[in-house]
Amino acid sequence: MENVTSYYWPKEWVERYQRQGFRENQSLSCALDSLASYHQHRVALVEGSQRVSYTDLAEQVASAAAGFLHRGIRSGQRVLVQLPNSLDFVVSCFALFRLGAVPIMVMPGLREKELTAVCSVGEPVACIVPDRFLGFDHVQLAEKLMVVTPSMTQIFVAGETVKHCPLQAVANVELREQLASYSYPHPEQLAFLLLSGGTTGTPKLIPRTHADYLYNARASASLCGFNQDTVYLAALPVAHNFPLGCPGVIGTLINGGKVVLATTPGFDSCFPLIEQEAVTVTALVPALVPSWLEALQWDDSDISSLVLLQIGGARLSPELARRIAPEMNCQLQQVFGMAEGLLCFTRLDDPQDIVINTQGRPLCESDDVCVVDANGCPVPDGNEGELWVKGPYTIRGYYKADAHNLRSFSESGYYQSGDKVIRDTDGNISVVGRIKEQINRAGEKIACAEIEALLSQHAGIQDVVSIAVPDERLGERHCLCVLSEDVLLRLSDIQLFLRQQGLARYKLPDQYIVCPHWPLTAIGKIDRISLIQQAIKEAGDTASNHSLTTLPLVRYLQTYSDTSQHPPLMLATAMMRQKLAEEMALYEHPDSIRLYVGCLARITLVGQQLHLNYDGYHHSWPVENMAQFPSQLEIALKLLPLDTWSAWGSIPFEYARAIYDMPLLADIALFELIIPMAEVRLYTAKRSAADESKHTCIEYFAIDTKSLTTVQTAFEMANRQPRRVGNHSLISTPIATANQEVYKEQVKCAVAEINAGHYQKVILSRQVPIDEPVDMVESYLKGRQHNTPARSFLLKKKDFKAAGFCPETIIEVGTDNTVSTQPLAGTRARVSCEKTNQALRKELLSDPKEIAEHAISVKLAMEELAPICNEESLGVSEFMNVCQRGTVQHLGSRVKGQLQPTITCWHALNALFPAVTASGIPKRESIDAIGRFELQPRGLYSGSVFIADSDGRLDAALVLRAFYQQGEQQWLQAGAGLVGLSTPERELEETREKLASAAMHLLTTADAEVWV
Repeated sequence: MENVTSYYWPKEWVERYQRQGFRENQSLSCALDSLASYHQHRVALVEGSQRVSYTDLAEQVASAAAGFLHRGIRSGQRVLVQLPNSLDFVVSCFALFRLGAVPIMVMPGLREKELTAVCSVGEPVACIVPDRFLGFDHVQLAEKLMVVTPSMTQIFVAGETVKHCPLQAVANVELREQLASYSYPHPEQLAFLLLSGGTTGTPKLIPRTHADYLYNARASASLCGFNQDTVYLAALPVAHNFPLGCPGVIGTLINGGKVVLATTPGFDSCFPLIEQEAVTVTALVPALVPSWLEALQWDDSDISSLVLLQIGGARLSPELARRIAPEMNCQLQQVFGMAEGLLCFTRLDDPQDIVINTQGRPLCESDDVCVVDANGCPVPDGNEGELWVKGPYTIRGYYKADAHNLRSFSESGYYQSGDKVIRDTDGNISVVGRIKEQINRAGEKIACAEIEALLSQHAGIQDVVSIAVPDERLGERHCLCVLSEDVLLRLSDIQLFLRQQGLARYKLPDQYIVCPHWPLTAIGKIDRISLIQQAIKEAGDTASNHSLTTLPLVRYLQTYSDTSQHPPLMLATAMMRQKLAEEMALYEHPDSIRLYVGCLARITLVGQQLHLNYDGYHHSWPVENMAQFPSQLEIALKLLPLDTWSAWGSIPFEYARAIYDMPLLADIALFELIIPMAEVRLYTAKRSAADESKHTCIEYFAIDTKSLTTVQTAFEMANRQPRRVGNHSLISTPIATANQEVYKEQVKCAVAEINAGHYQKVILSRQVPIDEPVDMVESYLKGRQHNTPARSFLLKKKDFKAAGFCPETIIEVGTDNTVSTQPLAGTRARVSCEKTNQALRKELLSDPKEIAEHAISVKLAMEELAPICNEESLGVSEFMNVCQRGTVQHLGSRVKGQLQPTITCWHALNALFPAVTASGIPKRESIDAIGRFELQPRGLYSGSVFIADSDGRLDAALVLRAFYQQGEQQWLQAGAGLVGLSTPERELEETREKLASAAMHLLTTADAEVWV
């Protein structure tokens, strides 16, 4: 067994603590096995729809332990565990405990820089990661760590994986007999390693034994009144000490209670779980409390089961503390502690004055707490000083950090915490700040020294000081004070630089101020108090050139409304009619109708410059070639201070010219992605398994309470009166004659070029003007009733509006990195007479020209996907189906594959854009022909409207059957696919058939009120 007492306490201390009952004489895994035999069929864990009993949990742990053992994991070896709150996390950790292996518990938000440092010290032999979490590819990160960590030989993946071992494949029931002969770890053996907040930026590893941590959890649970009736919601990441064992998950389990695992700590995730599982206790950091309290004003979830709310991780202001009990109707308990050991709690029977204004007193009577001055001498109660502590569960040293231990631990064994506190005469601790230079941002610790060291390498910065500034929402915000002569230097430039160094998102600065020189104290040190005062002033000064960048906590709310009298599309269009924002978009997906309101962030590509605009600041950087664009786009998205997001966007056809490095025909945005202020999703579902009738479900997503209230109110109005009654009349459009002679001549010339071997196929289009003002919403609704599109959309920008019925998608990418595209090629009309339709369908399936046109389109799609997909995954499904799309029917096939690990959805979009059915074959030559023959740039026509999510999903629709409005101009546009057998008359007729899908349903209004 590894000798770990050198990290902790002298042998005589351990023996004394054991005699006093302050150490547990069993391991964590042994404790779980004892619980399983006692509590058996009681529910231990809940994750989503999974409910696991104590017996099942013990069996899963034993099977996983046997599997890890079979794969070479042994006692004393370290394993990096970077998993979100999940059954996988609990089972994996307890399985490693059973073997005596040592999990290194790291938060899902940490990235390459921090984890490389952790691995260099911890030397893990393996890591356990999710495939993706909140849109981030953890497998790719793990592979990078494996390259720089010689000890790491295995990656276990919770989720989908091709190259590595799936975590679900580890469990091995057949090997459990071998495990029976494998000894439990000694109670004093190293159990796991936690990460310190650290002031240097290099995370320190905190060694905890089975004996000390089991006591830590059991004593905490006893003080907090945990028992088998406790239902604990793990809202914060369980890799944190606070929700892990203070008393947290372990404290709940060792008392036979139920642990409910939340994916994220937002009220949108937690309120439904509190209601469904009758949660009695949960724990939060102060930064989350305001959003929970605000949500109570309009959320109708029943959280009355909640008895106790623990707040820790940062100082809770008395003003906020006073609101919790009356507004949440539960008891507040303040918790102050550190992963290194010491825990302080306000007691459940403390007077309110103590609960509101202090962080409580130590857990254990043997916690030896001193408050000392700068010379290490004790100060009287009531005076500020640094907290020093030693005790039965407080470590005596960090893991393999001898030099740092000399600075952090006194000769007599006290841990010098760096926390500035006041202790009253009853022993209650009040935290007032930090001695060490560290920022406590929403419970996450940021080392000033780390940020300053990284920015010392920035060419535009002469010197930098990182400071913590008081912040109502975050507790402390991260502000940079710089000396710089670069007048163009912006906060976004600094954030981009730090992200490129691999820094975690939560460490990025929130504010930035430029100083002409450093303010100094009387003894010549930088006056940080003066800098903090300057930062506060500049944040409130609207004329400041360097304004505060707020990094909001994304808020979600989910409600269900019984609105069966109105279908989702009717409700969504009624909301579009309301003046909610200057920019709005509706996107009809097979799963839901999505409505996007307003703009929080915008990413655009104009020429060779990529621009990011977010919350008042702008950053741009060059894109030298389009092969770089997907990677540059990923960087822009990573700069956004949002762990999760949902977006919509548009891509004009001219983006294709940029991809193929061809001269641009117009100065327009080639790509635009918009993250909205709010989103609404509507869909239809059964009422219940027993009740087959349908009702409309609605989900709200909003960045702040104001935006949420806006969309809620709009929905309520739409539900009362889903359509504005108007005097509409059909618009007559010249789809048969507009530009017909010009178009026929273009077709004739293009067919000649095809027969001369210049290219195989090209799609030429013609534009048809609309002379009367179009009611976009009503025309969209009427057209949708008579069309059967793959997708449909309705969008409104400042000076541009469009609506359409997309016959196909350019690309669909799932969270599992599956990709598909649906080329439609080969066309016949679709009429009201089914007998005629059948004859046209038969003609379509036997026409050599149409079949050839379709075959070469499918072949090209296969060729485009081949370089970016795993070879064995590529294939064709739904081959040559007849797809009915409004007034037209097409031949359609679907090409599918699995993207290679390094390929993102944006790389795949570049590979497939433009749709083969919108350009031609080969694409470069056909795009060139389109530019030569057509009279003006296409814009959105034959481009794309898309939706994307941070989890990797992308759904991009091909814009064809649409109508457009730019200023005073309104128009339709449609094309036909030309091959060597094409004739001008037939292709002109095909454009008429396609134009009719939209033209037949255009409506105007008598009062000419085009958009309300």
